Amino acid sequence: MLSVNRFLGSCLLKKLCGIFYFIFLCQSASAQSAPSLLFKHLTLEDGLSDPTIRALHTDKDGFLWIGTENGLNRFDGKTCITYKNKTNSDTFPGNYITNIIEDRNGDLIIGSQSNLVKYKRAQNNFSPYHFRKGIKLTDNYYSFPFYIDKQEDLWVYLAGNVYKYNSKDSTTKYITTYSNGYHFSPVPFYNKLDWFISRGVKGIYINKADDVKEQHVQEFFMNSANEKLNSHIEDVYFASDSLLWLASDKGLIKLNIKTKQHECFNSCKTSKSLSVTAIAKYPSKPWLVIGTRSNGLLLFDLETKKFFAEYNHQSDNSFSLSSNYIRKIYIDQKQNLFLGINGYGLDYTNLNKVIFSRYLDKDDVSTNFENDVSVILKPKNGQLWCGTKNSGLLIYHSDLRKPVKHEFLNLGISQLVELDNGNILTGLYNGLFFIYDGQTQKFNSLKIKFSEKLNGKVQINQILKIGTDLFAATEYGIAKVMIRSKNELYFEMDQGINHAVSWPNIQRIILTGANQAIIQTYYTSIYHARLTAGKFILIKEITRSPYGINGSTTIDNTIYLATTSGLLKLNSTTNTIEKSALIDLNCSSALADQNKNLWVATNNGLYYYNTKNGNQTRYTISDGLQSMVFNPNAAVSLKNGLLAFGGINGINVIDPTKSNVYTSRSKPQITDILINDQIHQGLGNPITTQSLKLQHDENTITVAFSTMDFINPMQRKIVYQMIGYDNKKVSVFGSNSIRFPNMPSGKFKLVITDVYSNEKTSLSILISAPFWQKTWFIAVCIVSLIIISLLALFIYLRWVKHLQVVQLRQMINFQKADRKRIADDLHDELGLKLSSLKHYLLAGDINKMIDGGELRKLSTAYIDSSVNLLRNTLINLSPKTLDENGLVTAMEDLIDSINKLGIINIHFDHSGLTVALKSTPEYAIYRICQELINNTIKHASAKNIYIVIINRNERLIFLYEDDGQGYDFHTIKRGYGLFNIEAHTKAIKGELVIDTAIGRGVAVTITINLNRILKPKTND
Repeated sequence: MLSVNRFLGSCLLKKLCGIFYFIFLCQSASAQSAPSLLFKHLTLEDGLSDPTIRALHTDKDGFLWIGTENGLNRFDGKTCITYKNKTNSDTFPGNYITNIIEDRNGDLIIGSQSNLVKYKRAQNNFSPYHFRKGIKLTDNYYSFPFYIDKQEDLWVYLAGNVYKYNSKDSTTKYITTYSNGYHFSPVPFYNKLDWFISRGVKGIYINKADDVKEQHVQEFFMNSANEKLNSHIEDVYFASDSLLWLASDKGLIKLNIKTKQHECFNSCKTSKSLSVTAIAKYPSKPWLVIGTRSNGLLLFDLETKKFFAEYNHQSDNSFSLSSNYIRKIYIDQKQNLFLGINGYGLDYTNLNKVIFSRYLDKDDVSTNFENDVSVILKPKNGQLWCGTKNSGLLIYHSDLRKPVKHEFLNLGISQLVELDNGNILTGLYNGLFFIYDGQTQKFNSLKIKFSEKLNGKVQINQILKIGTDLFAATEYGIAKVMIRSKNELYFEMDQGINHAVSWPNIQRIILTGANQAIIQTYYTSIYHARLTAGKFILIKEITRSPYGINGSTTIDNTIYLATTSGLLKLNSTTNTIEKSALIDLNCSSALADQNKNLWVATNNGLYYYNTKNGNQTRYTISDGLQSMVFNPNAAVSLKNGLLAFGGINGINVIDPTKSNVYTSRSKPQITDILINDQIHQGLGNPITTQSLKLQHDENTITVAFSTMDFINPMQRKIVYQMIGYDNKKVSVFGSNSIRFPNMPSGKFKLVITDVYSNEKTSLSILISAPFWQKTWFIAVCIVSLIIISLLALFIYLRWVKHLQVVQLRQMINFQKADRKRIADDLHDELGLKLSSLKHYLLAGDINKMIDGGELRKLSTAYIDSSVNLLRNTLINLSPKTLDENGLVTAMEDLIDSINKLGIINIHFDHSGLTVALKSTPEYAIYRICQELINNTIKHASAKNIYIVIINRNERLIFLYEDDGQGYDFHTIKRGYGLFNIEAHTKAIKGELVIDTAIGRGVAVTITINLNRILKPKTND
């Protein structure tokens, strides 16, 4: 590649009339400047089925189809898919592919040494050709399709002869037998083919035919008595109807078929006997692209009739050709150049891609040269000084063709500073300094002396020329540098600034204006200082800086700092630094071009930064960078606006006016579609699929797409959006796979857009709703719901009515039972007493009883007893104490009256009751207590009853317990008393829990929400 670069560079220098800098070398003054081509490679390791390529074709979707000697391949710039006939099926192309052409529908016609098949693009499958009339073929016949004419008939070589095939009736018509299986047509498809060229074993046949009938055959370069005229022809380029350029084993042949005159060109810079294997026209240039058997790729100028550029295999350059034997050349409509390299596979590049010039390769000097560039200087004399880290200093003339001098071999160069007299101060990594005398052109060593006694070898981080003075940034502070007599380099330490800063390890000094500068201490702080009378005076600390400044450049009032933490922006007027990095990388250096934009060298490539809009462009090795890593101090602006950046593998020279990133007009293509992570049956070719109709349970969709870029597929920016789903635009780089899980029913549209070309690919998606989301089903459900609701309402109303009847019956029964009990009490007690009094009065002597006072006494006793009984009965019906004094007092009266009877002992605890209740819940609780006591006395045979009423956590809790014999709650017949208790509990919306068992008494718990039964508060 180096020899090519020199060749092209010299040519451009002559074209630019003496402008000195750095494009490519040339072979002669009359030749054109040739492009520098960086090749990518597709090999067996990348998925290619075979390293020997026989056919190349780019289809209407942008895919490259590669026919090899062992299989058919489809390549999109990133992924290579192989189609191989493993079962000898006649529906699949044979593995040895001869040629590939394409019809109007985008279907491919593929010839092989076994059969002739068509690839149906929409169905993504192959089908064999059937010949009904005109030819009889057995299995495994050789085919070579080469033309489709105006009637859309196929011209094809089949088993030794050329035929015209009519696809409508599957018939063939014989044309000629003058052929060896390879053919070339002079006109584009779908025209009338008056003549074509067939390749023979030696030479070519020119076949003239009217429709089908063969009219005339001419032979060239075969069967000649002059052996020198016999030539094997590999490829043909039609310059006109009469002028042909032929690729032959005797070189490049120019043939006029009318005059039968020919001319042979077989001499280039590296060979005097070229064997040409392939030929193609270079787009928009009067050049031919020539493939050779052993000399790589050549460019031939049709005007000067000379080879002017060579591209060869270089073992130390991965972007050179894989090998120098080229079998096939193909250039598509996007000017992608594809080369079939014998035994290696496919090499490819783009003819429009602009790359950077590379210089200072290792073989420029010696085999042991390490070209890790540490510092670059452009002196006034027009030379270019390149210091390396380990291999000394190289001094070049302006064209960088060869170093004029190579000094300090095996040593590292750290400083290069040009003085006013043209001498150059040179510092080495080992601490030594030399002065280069421009008159004697010799280096003289310098003794180093400091104004202070310093420990050990002093690290010199920077030497800067400000005006006529030199200043050094050292690990001990700033020093003024002077070259004294007797070759002494004297460092006068600046005590003022060195004591003013917190840590005097100075890394860099940057001039920001007249007598103004910023000073950075090593990874700590940046200071603003003023230079007065050769001394720096500290003004203030600007900011803390836990990073290192590697370089800087100034545009107007802004200083751009290339730091280990990115590209930062310093305002020289306000002396403020923006906190956010413009480029978030380890930046080595920065230079401004003539348009006031930045070129920033980093540890991950070279960046172009537009200072007006903030856009960034990244260049990589594929753009011609010497490496991805650049070094601090190794950047300089050259004449004519060129910029030079040095790194770990030489120098890159940039012309900012020509260094636009190449982006082809690529349209992204969908390459695969999975439904529920499976291949969808009946989908056809994903590339041609424009819409999907899916069921509701086919709702996980995966779409794989390719950028269809053969140069930088992984750096191509793609934006996709699922319209109707989340509508969010997502940016990705390179080919990718998108998965949308569990999508809802509805209509969606996936749009995939190439940001650079704005080309779009879309996929419409319809996911049917499940039947329960269909309109008819929803309508049926609504109607059914209405009917069910009406029916439920009807049943509920009947149930409520029935419940009301039951409750009414229970109420009547309760009232009847209450009346019966009252009647029993009155009859058994009050009636008995009154009846006894009556009988007593009737049976006795009234007068005697009156006189003796016995009647009064007896009447009074019976009447008092009856009144007490009546009073108790009335209290049971509506206790007056409850209304007047509340629940607690009424309960105490009830319990006292029962305890006096001596039949049972009742314990009542109401200390936990601290609230006042409404009358209704008080009455209910009182009645419940009465029923419980009555049941205990009648049925439990208990000795004690325990009653507790408390309020806690906004709830009232009533606890009742006896030590009686208990009962089985699940089998006991529910009588009046239990129904009465439940009814009163429901009336006050309480929760009733009865815990009992035979032999362990009864425990009753009633819980009531206090918010519903509290008396409202009243003001005093």
